[in-house]
Amino acid sequence: MYNVNFKVKGLLLLLIMAFVIVSCKKDETYEPLIPADHERGEIVEMKSMGLFTKDDVQQFLDESGADFEFCLNLTVEAFSVKYYTIDHKGNDILVSGALFVPQERALAMMSIQHGTITKRDQVASVSPENSTEGIIGMLTASMGYITLVPDYPGFGASNLSHPYLHAASIVPSVIDFIIAAQAYCSENDIMYKDQLFLTGYSEGGFVSLMAQKTIEESYQGEIELTAVAPLAGPYDLQNTFDKIFQEVSYSTPAYVAYLLSAYNDVYHWNSLDKFFKAPYASMMPDLFDGSKSWSEVVNSLPTTLSELIHPGFIANYYDKKESMVWDAMKDNTLLDWTPQTPIHFFHGDCDDVVFCINAINALDAFLGNGAYDVQLTILEGVDHETAGPYAITGAIGWIEDFHPDM
Repeated sequence: MYNVNFKVKGLLLLLIMAFVIVSCKKDETYEPLIPADHERGEIVEMKSMGLFTKDDVQQFLDESGADFEFCLNLTVEAFSVKYYTIDHKGNDILVSGALFVPQERALAMMSIQHGTITKRDQVASVSPENSTEGIIGMLTASMGYITLVPDYPGFGASNLSHPYLHAASIVPSVIDFIIAAQAYCSENDIMYKDQLFLTGYSEGGFVSLMAQKTIEESYQGEIELTAVAPLAGPYDLQNTFDKIFQEVSYSTPAYVAYLLSAYNDVYHWNSLDKFFKAPYASMMPDLFDGSKSWSEVVNSLPTTLSELIHPGFIANYYDKKESMVWDAMKDNTLLDWTPQTPIHFFHGDCDDVVFCINAINALDAFLGNGAYDVQLTILEGVDHETAGPYAITGAIGWIEDFHPDM
C-alpha cells in the first residue's frame, strides 16, 4: 500500500477522474483504480442466470453423460455473484462464483470446489452448464442444498493468474463466498437447517480440506462446518511432488508445469528458465494466462518430464538445494493438524495423476494426530478421470446421511 497525502480538493478531483475513466470503459472487467477497503464477502453484483426446473437439471445431467441416482425435486435459481475477498497478502481482490438456490424449500448449504482448469470462462458463474461443478451444483440444489461453486482467483470475474494449489491464495475466496451466501440467505429470509458441507475433486479436494483447516482454526463461532468430503486431492503435496519426479513416466507433465508456473508467480521466483527446458520456459506465461483450455495446454507440452524439466533442477531438488521450492511444497502440505469436523476421503486406487497415497497419508496423519472421525473409501480399478463420478456419488450419499429425517 502507498501512503500518499493529498489535499481534499486534489483527492476530490482524482476521484472524479477515476469515475470518468471507469464510466468510459463499461465493456472492460471492473478492477478498482484506487485502493479501497471492502468487507470480505461483500457482494458487489448478483445476476440471475435463470430458473431451472428439475427436468431442466435432469437434461443438463443427461447431456453431460452423468448418471447419478439421486432424486431431483426442486426448481433452482442460479446466480452469478461478484464479491470481494483477499489475496494471500491481504489485498482486496474481486472474484466470482455461482450460487444455486432451491426455490420451494432449502435443506442445508454446500460448497463445491472445482478441480483443475485453465480457461478463465470455464466456470459455473459464466453459465451453469459450463463446468462439471456447475452441473453438480444444479443437482445438489434441486435436492435441496443451497449450493456454492466459487471460481477462485484467476477465473470468472478475476483477471489474475490463477495461483494453482497455493492454499493461502485460494481459500479466502471459498470462505468469503460462504460468508456472502449466508448473509444473502439471512437478508432474503431463506431458511435452511444450520448445516454446511464442503466437497470438491482434485484441486477442489485440496482446497476443501484447506478450507476446513482454516475455518476450524480461525472462524470458530462464525462458520460452523458439518462435514467435509475431499475427493482425489494432493493433500500431501510434498510427497506427491517427490513421487512425480521419481516416476519413470508421469502421465501428465502439464500438472507439474501448472504448479511450478503458478508458484513462480506467487513467490516471485523468476525461475522459469531454471525449471523448464527451451522452448517451454518461454511458453508458460501464455499457456496459463486464462485463454487456453486444459486440453490445449496438455497438447502444447511434451508427454514426458524428461523433455520438459531440466534434470539439474530435479537433482538439486532432491539434494535440497532448491530450498525455496522445497519450502513451498512443505507449506502447502495439509497433514500437520487435527481436524475437528468429520471427513470422508474418496480416491481411486489407480490414480496416476494424484496418487492414492495422498488420501492414505492424510488418513494416517489425522488419526495419528487424534482426529476422531476420519474415513477413507478407496475406489477400486479407477484412475483420476474415471473415479470422478464414483467419488461424487459417494460424497453426496455420505452427506445425505447427515439428515435422514429430511
